[in-house]
Amino acid sequence: MTPKSEHLVDLIFDKFKNYKRKKIFLERKNFHKFILSLLKED
Repeated sequence: MTPKSEHLVDLIFDKFKNYKRKKIFLERKNFHKFILSLLKED
């Protein structure tokens, strides 16, 4: 993952973690894996 995309994933992760309406349980490592699986080309 490029540093720019890594930074973008971190920003999205932080937004999810600070979302107040619903409690969201995320781990940064799992979130990164999920994003990578979405970006992965088959």
